[in-house]
Amino acid sequence: MDMKIDTQKLIHLRNTKAWSQQHLADVSGLSLRTIQRIEKTQSASQDSVKAIAAAFDVTPDRLLIDESVQVMLQLSQSEDHSLPHPHPHPQSSGRDGFFASQQNLMWLIIAIITTLCVTVYWSQSVNANDSAKKVVEAGALVDIDETTLQDGLEWLELVDTQQYEKSWDESSPIFRTSVTQAKWVEAMQLVRKPFGEADSRKLEAAQAPASLPGLPDGEYLILTFTTKFSASSLSSTETLSLVKEDGHYRAIGYFIR
Repeated sequence: MDMKIDTQKLIHLRNTKAWSQQHLADVSGLSLRTIQRIEKTQSASQDSVKAIAAAFDVTPDRLLIDESVQVMLQLSQSEDHSLPHPHPHPQSSGRDGFFASQQNLMWLIIAIITTLCVTVYWSQSVNANDSAKKVVEAGALVDIDETTLQDGLEWLELVDTQQYEKSWDESSPIFRTSVTQAKWVEAMQLVRKPFGEADSRKLEAAQAPASLPGLPDGEYLILTFTTKFSASSLSSTETLSLVKEDGHYRAIGYFIR
């Protein structure tokens, strides 16, 4: 019986180690085609899950979509379903513990709201010192012009300043047809606002795929940032997915953890 794989978690583990799909295949003993199929279909046999988990030295459950996640995914398909509100956290010390315990919920809700499962195929190790204004494309590093990078940063600034309605307005039609403005604002107030202000944001790596699962061919851009927020001493990872429309890149997905 196949198991449901959380593709975002798998790709995050690969990205952390700067492993390509081929390298993961070599380390795990699986074929490249199997790794590609797993990341595309989000499904794998128990043996494959164990092999991949062993390669990353983690437990198999780290790779799976658990039952609570599957329930939330099902609920998100209902137009009448409203987002759950978390219990208020205490105003005492231990805010970092709150953020650590809520991280999975935060990135999950954002992923559900955007209803986009963007599979990022990292093809090459990227050195953080050399990756500013660079993308990984077909295994080669290419320059990103200032205008392109600015398109993404300007959208993130709307989110930083809590202009959630405007961030929805400025996103791609792909995004706006996936989630209503009201639900987007509600989700951002729930999962982004608690992080506080963005004190710093560093571009770590990116990719410019020609296509993404479930979307037509186009000029896509996936930017990954390491961001320091005012409400936590821990750094967070932001992934912004964009598509080029009318000469500008517009947001189609936002992932934070």
